Amino acid sequence: MIVMSWRGDAGVGTVLGLVLASVLLGAGAVIHALVSVSVTHQRAAVAADLAAIAAMTHDCAGAERVARAQGAISFACDVSGGDAVVTVAIPAPGILTRLATWAGQEPPVIASSSRAGHSGG
Repeated sequence: MIVMSWRGDAGVGTVLGLVLASVLLGAGAVIHALVSVSVTHQRAAVAADLAAIAAMTHDCAGAERVARAQGAISFACDVSGGDAVVTVAIPAPGILTRLATWAGQEPPVIASSSRAGHSGG
């Protein structure tokens, strides 16, 4: 009969190192996703701002060209009463798109709206 006895803590450091590495990799992946979403939101806001200015100076067709050049995949424009309101949507960053596809969902988009026009004063 074989009797195993545990002596010392040999190998514990390896296990703890693997656990720590896994936690750090997971945290890094979450931080990367959050930063990517933030950057994409800023891109959508800039695209909406530029498109709203283009809508005021030209028309909605010109604004759509500007938005598409900034990476927008959907576009809405309304020019009325001296104001232009533009809404654009930019595809979400790669990791979120891959997760949505894996889950059988539509790829997410990040939308932003902007208004350009004459001031009320």
